[in-house]
Amino acid sequence: MKLFALINLYNDRMFLAACLESLIGNVDDIIVADGAYKLYFERFREFDPQARPWSTDGSLELIKSFRGLPPVTWVKASHGVEPNSPLEDECWPNQAVKRTALLEAVPDGDWFLIIDADEMIAGDVQEGFEKVYDSGCVCANMPIYNPGTEVERVTMAWHPRIFEKLPGMHYKGTHWHLRDGYKRIIEGSYPIYWSDCMALIHFKTFKSQARLMPHENYMQDLAGLGWIEPMERKT
Repeated sequence: MKLFALINLYNDRMFLAACLESLIGNVDDIIVADGAYKLYFERFREFDPQARPWSTDGSLELIKSFRGLPPVTWVKASHGVEPNSPLEDECWPNQAVKRTALLEAVPDGDWFLIIDADEMIAGDVQEGFEKVYDSGCVCANMPIYNPGTEVERVTMAWHPRIFEKLPGMHYKGTHWHLRDGYKRIIEGSYPIYWSDCMALIHFKTFKSQARLMPHENYMQDLAGLGWIEPMERKT
């Protein structure tokens, strides 16, 4: 049995080293999906007209040169964009497709941790994962700490971050509700184990406005769509 760390990446060099350092010795493999999803990229270019659909801030080079990492697998955007589009084989159609591509790289029966490039894991991590495996649950969550906020405190994360890979797991319609092979939302259909041994530290509040505003505008776009990913809306 292996534990994979799944990293969704796009121009995230600022806190990436802390994320990677926290994974050394705690996970067996790392899977990285780089690149913007189409709707977000449109918003991002409003702040950086020279932006490309893939990371150009040194994030990729940092991962490739980082010492001590477990094996790294790279997942590329290679499907779902309209044929002959300027963004063909460059942008991901949406975040649900991108995160599902990460899942598909994990063998059934192994475990994975969803961790973004602006996060790190801390605490008694090894003990925490062992308790998850022994819990009998297929998904687990942990507290999240947001330093720099007005009220600095550890709170419960919104959604589970640790899963056993079940056949047919995927995202559909939204990028935060993971589903099983029967399209059931995992966190609504399976018991969730809550870890008290480890926590996620989220550095989003330290990002510049040039990075925060495109994300806020993107989330507003999704809200206008009923919180559904654009290309998943009709399915």
